[in-house]
Amino acid sequence: MSVRKNLLLLASATVATAASCNPLTSTSCPANTALAGSFSEDFTSSSSYFTDEKMPGSIEYSSDGLSMTLNKQGDNPTLTSNFYIMYGKVEVVMKAAPGQGIVSSFFLQSDDLDELDIEWVGSDDTQFQSNYFSKGDTTTYDRGQFHPVSEPETTFHNYTMEWGMDKTTWYLDGTAVRVLENTTTEGYPQTPMYLKMGIWAGGDPSNAEGTIEWAGGLTDYSQAPFTMYISKVVVTDYSTGSEYSYGDQSGSWESIECKDGAIYGRYQQALMDFAELTNGGNITEATVSSASSTSEVASSTTSSSSDVASSTSEVVSSSSSSSSSSSSSSSSSSSSSSSSSSSAAVTTTSTKATTSSTTSAKATTTSSSKVSSVAPTTVEKSSSSVEAVENTASVSHTSSSQAVKIASDMANGITASFGLATLPLLLLSLL
Repeated sequence: MSVRKNLLLLASATVATAASCNPLTSTSCPANTALAGSFSEDFTSSSSYFTDEKMPGSIEYSSDGLSMTLNKQGDNPTLTSNFYIMYGKVEVVMKAAPGQGIVSSFFLQSDDLDELDIEWVGSDDTQFQSNYFSKGDTTTYDRGQFHPVSEPETTFHNYTMEWGMDKTTWYLDGTAVRVLENTTTEGYPQTPMYLKMGIWAGGDPSNAEGTIEWAGGLTDYSQAPFTMYISKVVVTDYSTGSEYSYGDQSGSWESIECKDGAIYGRYQQALMDFAELTNGGNITEATVSSASSTSEVASSTTSSSSDVASSTSEVVSSSSSSSSSSSSSSSSSSSSSSSSSSSAAVTTTSTKATTSSTTSAKATTTSSSKVSSVAPTTVEKSSSSVEAVENTASVSHTSSSQAVKIASDMANGITASFGLATLPLLLLSLL
């Protein structure tokens, strides 16, 4: 193990945090509030989707979006979502904060310490870092990777994490830069996660030596303030229900219970929502409700026609695992870790795809600052019987009319999979 990797491991362990109630060690943890919808936030004012953790530092909203500033030693301004997603996509358009020892963070984390990260170190204006952890395990050092990016501290870029059942993909300005397969031996994140963003001083002298070195050296507070900027966040949840809870202490996705919903219950609608929102469109209550009705009819017809093998779909993970050649640290408030890999072949009892908790989103305002070309992420086919659902080649820059066509094509895919000759007609009548 190289000296640098040793230091990165120390950094990860140092900044690890524990959930207020970890479902792996307690049977009385509260259920997680489900998003079960999609939204776009421009942060022109405080957001109903996020809670200010009231940490030292400043958080400001303007016509250009959100700014989070570290003014002095001890500052760590942080926003945390008041919802969880159970698989889905999150995207941020942002500029990272400059400054030696300063770290900007945008990440997903679960109560049992699964985690998916994007981080920027202020002394490095040429790259950003992706990382992941599973169940709070910080005993290994090779999960992190570094990705080239042009001037992330002076230019707005689009960063996306697409967290799926079979794999997770990180994107920069619409181009995939890393794929993590669910066959990784480091453990795969698979429990409901909330979204968090903030700025902190990894180079604070009170931190461990490994953390300080990873962050680029000691922070010079005489150079403060240090500010990161966010002009837009887009989130879509692949699952439905009013809340997500742990059925046991296994930490497996199979143990997650969706109250009045289903895992992957709104996958089709989520893809269309995401395409619309990343292109500056709006998602209305009517749009989400209509899609829910369409999915419900499809589920009902499928069930009555052939039971669809007891209403289960076998989801088989991709066979190849992603190798991490570089190293990174976990984020400030984040924890870290990795345990055993989750099962590659699993089944889900998806009874009906209804969106119990719909979310209305705001129209997106494009920042007047310099913005790189932004394209939504590409959806690749899964190697399982969910293939019929995931059978869209790409949702990049999809218009509303194209989104409707995608829905129809997906419905035809489901029909082909389950042999339902009448389903396309039902769906088209609803459209």
